[in-house]
Amino acid sequence: MSSGPLVESAAWRAFLRDMGLIVLTFVIGYGVSVLWLSPGTVFTSEHALPRVLELTEAEARRTLTELGFRPRLDGERHHDAFARGTVIWQDPPEGTVLPPNSVVQMVISAGPSLVAVPDIVGMSLPQATGIMSAAGVRLGSIDTVPGGQEAGVVLATRPSAGVGRPRGAAVALVVSRGPESNE
Repeated sequence: MSSGPLVESAAWRAFLRDMGLIVLTFVIGYGVSVLWLSPGTVFTSEHALPRVLELTEAEARRTLTELGFRPRLDGERHHDAFARGTVIWQDPPEGTVLPPNSVVQMVISAGPSLVAVPDIVGMSLPQATGIMSAAGVRLGSIDTVPGGQEAGVVLATRPSAGVGRPRGAAVALVVSRGPESNE
């Protein structure tokens, strides 16, 4: 059986013509809707800005430069959650569509903020320990030396009062054992 007479029939040709028109209408309609809904992605070289937060400065610069953006450092700020040298802020935010050669500002982490060693000389050890905890430093080694009027009084801190230390760092104390005995 040959299919020649069926394909050559007028009804079959009309069916093929109608199917071709339907497919052509779909393709043209789809193309027009794509151009209508997102014309920038078809005709321009603009890119959506990627997320560079939590990347190192070098990685963020490389990522932005590869996409045609100009990274600009806008300073450093202390941040307790991010390591020194990582991006903690970007402007404009991720997902913003920008033309090529646009400037993207970044702020880099300067590491955890420093806390000052409190001035606790002359206080009792329990009182000094509470103040140190409230200030954000912890008790380190305790050396006892003879001297002072009474035992258990802080004579010095290492490092000395006012010096900046990372939050949670240990501070060593020199504590009095009391007056020297002459025995």
